[in-house]
This record gives sequence, C-alpha cells and structure tokens, in this order.
Amino acid sequence: MGKTKKTKKPTKNRLFSKKELAWIIVIIIISSFISFIPILPTDSPTIITILAIFTIIIFTNILTKKIIANHYSIKIEHTILEFRRWGYYKRSYLKKPFPLGLVFPFFLALFSLGYIKPLTFLQFNAENVETRRLLRAAGQRRAQKKEPEFINEEDLAYTSASGFYALLALALIGLIINSLGFPEGTLLTTFSIYYGAWNLLPLGNLDGTKLFYGAYLGWILMVIIFLTSLGLMIIF
Repeated sequence: MGKTKKTKKPTKNRLFSKKELAWIIVIIIISSFISFIPILPTDSPTIITILAIFTIIIFTNILTKKIIANHYSIKIEHTILEFRRWGYYKRSYLKKPFPLGLVFPFFLALFSLGYIKPLTFLQFNAENVETRRLLRAAGQRRAQKKEPEFINEEDLAYTSASGFYALLALALIGLIINSLGFPEGTLLTTFSIYYGAWNLLPLGNLDGTKLFYGAYLGWILMVIIFLTSLGLMIIF
C-alpha cells in the first residue's frame, strides 16, 4: 500500500494576531491612566467607564482600518509606535527600535501634570496581498499574466483616513448619547476627538503621516475638522 500524504490544515486568517491584541489591551489601559492624570479616581464605576470608552474608540478605529485595508488589497497589523531612524545616513538608525508609543505619552502626561494628554501610541504596518490585488486589477483568468501591483501611498492614506472618519462618527454618537441624558456621551465625544487630533500629527509612522504623504488635501481637511471640533469643545 502506498503512503498517504498528510494534508496540511489551512491556516486561519485571524483578524488580530496575539501580539497585536496584546498591544491594544496595553494601550487601552495606558490611555485610561493618562486620562485620569493628575487625579486618579478610586471609584470603580468611573474607572470602568473610561476603560469601556477607550476600548470602543481604539477597537472602532482599528477595525475600520482593517476593513478598508482589505478593500485596497493590503493586510495591516498594529504595533506600538517605534522610533528607529534618527538621521539621513544609512547608519543613522537604532539596532533595536525604541518604543516611543509607550514612553512619550506616559512621561509627557506625568511631567505636564495632566495638562497635556498625548494619545499617540500605535502605528500599523502593511503587507501587500498580491493575489487579491491581481484579481481586482485583472480578473481571475488574466491574473497570472499580470505583474503584481505593490502598495502605494494612496492605499495607506485612504486606510488611515477611514480610521479618522470612524472617530468622527463616534464623536457624533457621543453627542447623541449626551442629548439623551447620559453624560458618558460627552466623554466619548471628547476622547474620540483627542485621539484623532493627536494621531493626525505627521510624525513617525502615525496614521497622520500616512495621510499627509498619500493624500495631502485629505490631511488638511481632517486637520480643519478636528481643530474646529477641539475649539468648539473648549468654547462650549
């Protein structure tokens, strides 16, 4: 009798990797802590409410980007914001990336006594899904005859922009919740705008950087919307 070949089980295409999910949980906790500085609450309801709000904000932002990324035939995975290159020369980089997304927000919030609450934690890395991109571009029969089209800056820009639109939608939902007599809606609106405004900065590998270089006019539009929203929150 001939030997039967063992068939490999197909790998599951998970929405979140274990490492990505771990970083998201860590960032939710740190975001909540930063929002409390300089006065840390001792009552459980307040802590749970803030944790829930940041869970909604961060997961909504990330899930939206993952869905849109799939449309552009790319797969994204979030990790902590890293600092590696410090100059223009080839040797001007760190051998191991510095976890800027952990250190910078935490210490800046502490040293400013809570007056500055930076929410710049995460960046996403993109992987080209060539097969899907080919099928979209050429159709199934002709896909094998086409050269693969690689990720361009517009793909990353539109993916990043979707996350900002999701945050604006959450801010509007927060206003509706507040109008119904639930003060938690104000917190949802406030932190959604804060989170978006901070991540619009064209620094490092933040979403704002991808939007700035891939769709400059879109970045300007987002800056106007978020700065206007911040101004209205301060006035009212």
